Amino acid sequence: MEYRILGKTGLRVSILGFGGIPIRRVTEKEAIAVVNRAHDLGVNLIHTSAGYGDSAYKIGKVMAERRKECFLTVKVSGRSEAEAREELKRSLTALNTNHIEIAQLPVNVDAFPEVMGPGGAYKAFQQAQKDGTIDFIGITSHDANFLTEVITGEAFSNLIVPFNYAANTPRVKLLPLAAKLNMGAIAMKTLGKGGLTNPSQALRYVWNHDVDTAIVGMNRLSEIEQNAATANDPKPLTKEEEKQLQKMADEIIKANRLSSSGEVSAPYH
Repeated sequence: MEYRILGKTGLRVSILGFGGIPIRRVTEKEAIAVVNRAHDLGVNLIHTSAGYGDSAYKIGKVMAERRKECFLTVKVSGRSEAEAREELKRSLTALNTNHIEIAQLPVNVDAFPEVMGPGGAYKAFQQAQKDGTIDFIGITSHDANFLTEVITGEAFSNLIVPFNYAANTPRVKLLPLAAKLNMGAIAMKTLGKGGLTNPSQALRYVWNHDVDTAIVGMNRLSEIEQNAATANDPKPLTKEEEKQLQKMADEIIKANRLSSSGEVSAPYH
């Protein structure tokens, strides 16, 4: 498994991270087996949220035995200080821990003034950092242009953004800027909502840009095995592979260009 430093956090993270959403669809026993196998193969970054069904609870079963083997990044969605504080508390309880490495603030341009202002969620993050409950504060958004505008300050040490061969806007400005600022960059939705059907090619594309790690949703042992094998040798795409991946990306974009109402949309850009 290849490891990289997650920007100014200084955390040495596996390039393959574990995305916790899909394990809510499997049994507790199956989920525990998947998370354990991810650890066995060197995955040391786990992402979840109290809003992901029973994902945090299932991961917490593993954390009871293997907490020291990984870094936890947890999305905390409350907008007010009180809401964020309560959700963080619930996350810690579910995860069987009193401390997480990264708390992620999910926000968009409209909500940003509220969450960063007096009584906003960011205040709860700052207090938790002072208390030693969290080490670092990150930000996550689906809007790469918005993230480009807000990461230049000192409020955040890392970010999560959708990035794949079809949704590749972040590679133009956001990811190079994050690298320049030593801002840890975490990619999500790396398989294009499942549309990019060759995981190896899709992940290698992401890892060969300014990305430190990619959190990939996995709920089967076979998925862990396959993706970990790719993370052991994340070589750049060949010209032929680029053509294959571009063809799939073009099909995805075309399929999503017209919404059910007939209005033009391009959710991957």
